[in-house]
Amino acid sequence: MNKKLNIDNLELVSFFNGLVFFAPVALLIRTRAGISLDQFFVLQAILSLVIFFGEIPTGKITDVVGYKNTIVLSQITLLLARGMMLTAFLTRNYWLFIAEAIVEGIASCFSSGTISAYLYRRYDEGEYVVKSARTSNFGTAGFIVSTIMYAGIYHFFGIVGLLTLTAVMNVFAVALSFGIEKEKAKSKEAVDKKDTGKHKLFILRLNAENIIIMVTLACVSISFILINFFYVDKLESLGISEEWMTAIILGYSVIEMAAEKILDHIGEKNYFRTFVAGFIISGLCMLIFGRISIRLIIIPIMLLLPLVVSVPAYIFDEMENKVIDKNHLEDKRAEVLSAYNMGVNLVEVIFLFASAYVSGIGVSACFTVVGVLMILLAGVHGVLKE
Repeated sequence: MNKKLNIDNLELVSFFNGLVFFAPVALLIRTRAGISLDQFFVLQAILSLVIFFGEIPTGKITDVVGYKNTIVLSQITLLLARGMMLTAFLTRNYWLFIAEAIVEGIASCFSSGTISAYLYRRYDEGEYVVKSARTSNFGTAGFIVSTIMYAGIYHFFGIVGLLTLTAVMNVFAVALSFGIEKEKAKSKEAVDKKDTGKHKLFILRLNAENIIIMVTLACVSISFILINFFYVDKLESLGISEEWMTAIILGYSVIEMAAEKILDHIGEKNYFRTFVAGFIISGLCMLIFGRISIRLIIIPIMLLLPLVVSVPAYIFDEMENKVIDKNHLEDKRAEVLSAYNMGVNLVEVIFLFASAYVSGIGVSACFTVVGVLMILLAGVHGVLKE
């Protein structure tokens, strides 16, 4: 119980990482520095490409140096990226923005799957899911604090103040990361299997099990992309001012933090049924959100949907790690998780290009497709479990 009551360094790192004061004006940082919209999309493409191609190499590095050391490395790299962004904005240097995108992509690769692997190694079965949700909640708390403080900082100190304060918060995150407890040592069985598949470029077999895992993870990721980018469009279609978006964001962020308590109350024995039910409910909410424009229905869905998606997502993290154990790849956990994320990125790219192609139909089509897919995946997982 003490582990749940005390705040550890990893949770504090998550909190300080959530303090991204410049998030509401991320695009403005580039355009105010003379970056055109075309150049902005190039920067995002570079970031995506670095993450895509860097997943496997950084996963291999993580399995060699350890999870705690990689978390420290990711924090140092992220701090470097924040400093480069501030410098790029002050100097209005496009090439420095490109370098920042590359470094940020590397930081993202080092953090990708590492915290999940660290927690899975460090905590016993049954504790992992709740601890994962708790750690994420600290990041959400940081996000809420930074969102509330954003307007005042921007008013008095401008974009430079937002970037500087975010970088200072990352300095605290780096310092705290050194105090994170080291993960448990690998089991003798895992060490004996260390050479298994070490010459493989891509560690995963592209079988049905792994493809289903990637598509499930991609569904969760795409759900949050739709929430983050298209909630404001839905507000406008309901005739509600976009100024209310901040209240919506704060509202669903606070509600989403209930995931830890819900998972703790449900208990490990009911995790799988909760996962299936959560995906079905998420899918139904997506379908309703895309097809209906009634304020009294849509606003509650807006506030609850992130929580409804998050609960099964945390459970699936544990299911994913159990598959790694079942396939005797526990000594290469970070590399496998990176490989899964690589597949998720690919599915996301396909979905986003397809969405752009059918954009004339409207955003509702995207919500409908994801909603149907989530319901189908819930059925597939249910059948496979039998």
